[in-house]
Amino acid sequence: MKAVILAGGRGSRLNEFTKDKNKSMIKLFEKPLIEYNLDHAVEAGVSEIIIIVGYKKEDIIKHIGKEYKGIKVSYVVQKQQKGLVHAIETAKNAINDSDFFLTLADEIVINARINEMTKKFRDEDLFAICGIVYEEDSSSIGKTYTAMVNEKNRVFRLIEKPKVKINNIKGTGHCIMKNRILDYIDRTPTNAYRKQKELVDLIQVAIDDGKDVYIYPITKNYVNINTKEDFDLAKELIKKENPKVLIVHNQMRHYGGAELLIVELANWMTKMGIKNDILALSKSKEVENDLINTKIITPNHNIDLRPPGYKNMQDIFNAIRVFRKKLSEIEDNYDVINFHDFPVTWSLWPRKKPAVWFMNLPPNLWSKPEAGWFLKLVNKIRIGFDRFVVRNSMDIIAVAEIINKIRAKQRYDINSKLVDFGINYDFFSKGNKTRAIKKWPEIKNKFIIMHSGQITDVKNQMASIRTISKVKDKIPNILIIFAGAIANQNYKNEIDDFVRKNKLENHILFTGNLERNDLRDLYKISNIGLFPIKGQGGVLAPLEVVCAGAPIIVSEEIETASFVRKHKLGIVTKDYFSAILDIYKNREKYKKMVREAGKYIRDNLSWKRYTERMVEAFKMAWRKHKNK
Repeated sequence: MKAVILAGGRGSRLNEFTKDKNKSMIKLFEKPLIEYNLDHAVEAGVSEIIIIVGYKKEDIIKHIGKEYKGIKVSYVVQKQQKGLVHAIETAKNAINDSDFFLTLADEIVINARINEMTKKFRDEDLFAICGIVYEEDSSSIGKTYTAMVNEKNRVFRLIEKPKVKINNIKGTGHCIMKNRILDYIDRTPTNAYRKQKELVDLIQVAIDDGKDVYIYPITKNYVNINTKEDFDLAKELIKKENPKVLIVHNQMRHYGGAELLIVELANWMTKMGIKNDILALSKSKEVENDLINTKIITPNHNIDLRPPGYKNMQDIFNAIRVFRKKLSEIEDNYDVINFHDFPVTWSLWPRKKPAVWFMNLPPNLWSKPEAGWFLKLVNKIRIGFDRFVVRNSMDIIAVAEIINKIRAKQRYDINSKLVDFGINYDFFSKGNKTRAIKKWPEIKNKFIIMHSGQITDVKNQMASIRTISKVKDKIPNILIIFAGAIANQNYKNEIDDFVRKNKLENHILFTGNLERNDLRDLYKISNIGLFPIKGQGGVLAPLEVVCAGAPIIVSEEIETASFVRKHKLGIVTKDYFSAILDIYKNREKYKKMVREAGKYIRDNLSWKRYTERMVEAFKMAWRKHKNK
């Protein structure tokens, strides 16, 4: 089955929106109208999407391209606007011998039951099935069409724009039809008033010929956007159908990868019309300034949050207590709670609320080899309790990597939802080398290795420094830049001792924590991104470096190792010395590789898409509780 999306019209009644664009490209919550229908085509499992274009066709073709979410997209030009049947006839060769799922690019069908309608069409071998909504407003029904049906919802008469109310059935443009419907085009009469063939008349000819045509209640909320009032109504309906989300995270003061993910998630939810707030123990002006319309709620506490992270178990239990108390006060203001990182995952149970955990890592997945029997026993008990709490409080676990999907299954026996993280390609591809040199003159004419992330054992800066001590004789002007706050002072002291003993001062630059503009400038001037990260974190930074145009080297233990290897985004190895020399000697080869890697990130990883997948999870959890 193919999809046929009609997107040729201008929409003259929406002139304030469409004077310079096709109607289907009007954005509703940062998403063009046509994309709502493209998503329905994807959900229907079509093999190809055919878009019929006309007015301002170039904008649609440029925006959608040759593929949408892995499905081939082709275009048919309707040179004259002669109605829906003419548009279908124009696409006859592209449809070929396939059945097809018809939609109108200016329709908003909220919470559409696409899978159910498609299943009925196939299981019952119907000739056609028309998605409808039950509507009490007769004037609204008069804007589309209605259907007269028997007790089993088989259609015996379709009526275009009824002048009087016949029933409460309002038709939509979401219809699935057998390929043989194309044979009825020539037999379809021309409407005497509109001087064109109408879709309902095409289907009616098939009904009169004895074909099985049924209606299906596809949604409760439907708008065909023709006027400003329609647009505003669609906006309000989408808002009402979206859950209010509370994001719970330990801290929002330090702007690391986890915090960036939350800011992007919050902002994209706001753009999609979803109310959201953040509950955290800390915040910063930088984070608050980057949020569009999200409030950070910070409860009173006396926990020392310097450096980021908790110092001991007592602080962890205090944090859980603080989060539990505040959640009990405010949770009724939200429909879904989105947890990020332990120990906030322990702050809901035993209360019940739709909950989704975006799992970066299960807490303490491993014990230190040197731990004694008592500590190992305590860890085993804690892991057992963690399993119990998560299984009895989280509806959905979402993960961004296959390795975490495996971890979720091993620890919690839960099949998690895979949600590819997002990267802001446009932002990180636009760094400024000149600005970086002006701020850090010592980097001029250097072969720069970039290692960003908090200074901590997990980020493994020591491995990078040991590599530089080995390679500096081969690349005398090599300079490694460490960008990130000191999270472990003892670890930083070890690094400083090694640097002094090996006389590496001229090859090392610590910048401390950086604002994102400064970070992208350093990424832009870098020759290599080096990330010998251990088993946790480091998901975003390597791919941000790729966006800036530098090849990356990542450890075999990093969470994204399999992803980087699968899509050829960089080098995955434990031999950092050889990898650096290979890039140094074969720069043109790696320039080509990083260009292709950057294109993949640009086309496949975005915060918008990440948020859409997370919102799917939120709605699943919400519906699960509403249906109980």
